[in-house]
Amino acid sequence: MLPAFVIDSWLTGRRLVSLPFSDFCEPLFSSSSDIEQIKKEIFRHSENKKLSYVEFRSSETKFPFDTQQYRTDLRHILYLNKSEDELLRSFSENNRRNIKKAAKQNVNVDISNSPEGLSSFYEMFCITRKKHGLPPQPFSFFRNIFELIIRPGYGDIILAKHNDNYVAGSMYFKFGEKILYKFGASYPQHNDLRANNAVMWFAIRKYLNENYKEFDFGRTETFHEGLRKFKLGWNTEERIIYTTRFYIKKSSYQNVHTKTEGTHNKILRHIPVWALKLMGEILYKHVG
Repeated sequence: MLPAFVIDSWLTGRRLVSLPFSDFCEPLFSSSSDIEQIKKEIFRHSENKKLSYVEFRSSETKFPFDTQQYRTDLRHILYLNKSEDELLRSFSENNRRNIKKAAKQNVNVDISNSPEGLSSFYEMFCITRKKHGLPPQPFSFFRNIFELIIRPGYGDIILAKHNDNYVAGSMYFKFGEKILYKFGASYPQHNDLRANNAVMWFAIRKYLNENYKEFDFGRTETFHEGLRKFKLGWNTEERIIYTTRFYIKKSSYQNVHTKTEGTHNKILRHIPVWALKLMGEILYKHVG
């Protein structure tokens, strides 16, 4: 089985992606002998549907196996198999210091699984995206996440406050015994409070006490060394995510290039948040 969606866009083309907006979602095989036949059927189906390419996202082992044309990203996993004290001692000295600093400065963290919590998180998220020079996903994207994931109990919004003002927050998804850290946000002017560390530690303790076994920090692009260092500081295990594209007309695999880093970031950092929101409304239906 290959879980996949067709993205049908006049701007970015028609293609099959497994899965849009997901870190990875590899095909499920009953045996390795099925692989070649399944690939042929996928490519035949895509050709009949006049799709431009098929994109596979897999972890640990790249799929398909017969190409050297792929992109790599990183994911980081913390196993929740220790006590709170043991986990805390396993973190980097910098992380432990930042957790203590947030506590000393009276940063308060709590779960905010409400429409008001979602709105507060989204406003912070838009500021964070502006800082990185990227348009935010539209609010409707997060509203759907709230209705289909957060409200039914398959995820949480965790926010930090200081002097009754929101300063940082994160969104987590739950599946089986696993937790996925999916979105994070903060106000840059409050970075000295180390509220991001407080939010993450609150989440780790919460899910540890709820008997979850695996805490996934999500995908990190290889050039984001600062983010990679932050995630490694939680005593995580680093793994690789492979992204591979097969172009139907060319009947060949091609390199995959990210569009999240470039000259456009410097320009977008100077654009007002309202304009970035509008860009997100227009553009995000064409990506994934």
